[in-house]
Amino acid sequence: MLAASAALRKKTLVAAILCGLAAACDGMAAAQGLEGEGRGPSNSGMGDIGAAHDGDTGGMDGAPVIPAPGDPGRSAPSSAYAPTELGGINSFAATDTPPPMESYGFADALPVVVELFTSQGCSSCPPADAMLATLSGEPGILPLSFHVDYWDYLGWADSFARPEFTARQESYARAAGEHAVYTPQLIVDGVDTAVALGPAQLMGLIDASRVAPAMVSVQRETTADGQRIELMPLSDLGGGVGILLVRYAPERAVEMTAGENRGKVVTYTNVVLSLDRLAEWDGSAPLRMTVSPDGTADDSFPADTRHALLVQKELGRDALPGPILAAIRLD
Repeated sequence: MLAASAALRKKTLVAAILCGLAAACDGMAAAQGLEGEGRGPSNSGMGDIGAAHDGDTGGMDGAPVIPAPGDPGRSAPSSAYAPTELGGINSFAATDTPPPMESYGFADALPVVVELFTSQGCSSCPPADAMLATLSGEPGILPLSFHVDYWDYLGWADSFARPEFTARQESYARAAGEHAVYTPQLIVDGVDTAVALGPAQLMGLIDASRVAPAMVSVQRETTADGQRIELMPLSDLGGGVGILLVRYAPERAVEMTAGENRGKVVTYTNVVLSLDRLAEWDGSAPLRMTVSPDGTADDSFPADTRHALLVQKELGRDALPGPILAAIRLD
């Protein structure tokens, strides 16, 4: 578990933040998680401790998202995103064999974030889950499995799914002007996704993201109080930036006894347990945080829980997710 030196609370992480020469923020607002359209806040126990960013980033007329089915009487997502005989929108074959991936050895860079939106109830997802697992050993890549809940009606309720993860995928769709959501979907650093995405195309997107010009520099130092992290803007960030805490379990194997994957045992990698907004940053001055371990393990966040910070641009009045400017592993 993680907490900040500013306020120690069980199973929470609080960031002590200094903007420029301003005093450290103390105290904690009411618990608040990421919210999607028509959804309430999460109950993960994290607070928003950042001041609101200056000004408005401007409106964004994103296309409305067609919600995925929530009960058996509703239809599946748009036929444009329906699985095909070739394995679905990303052309993952219906096999559990991990596609071959090449090791790039990005040891010295901040990790590139690869988000997989998946479901235990999706018959086309196991090959994508296996492909994500091959990335877990790369120090320069942070793969994250976000389990969505809109396939639960098919007879198997995903044990890792949370409505806020579905809301995050829907927000990505709105930001991209898409009209529906689908699984499996891979998004690289909050920006890049592709139809018929295979291992070679995925590594190409990762490599392109790795060599793109950095907009934020990250300095970190281990102190007696914990990890001291400083974010420095390298250029105009063009609006608000969210500081997000992601908690994830490194590996979980699940045996499905019903639904479209009935009889299969699928191993999931870096399963996201919660995603919470810690602060909002306008990028006009350095942002400093001190993070230290605290709290005890429980059923929500087991002893092997890992933690990372995502520094992600927010787009338009609705603060839709944009490019991930930096990812910082905390343990």
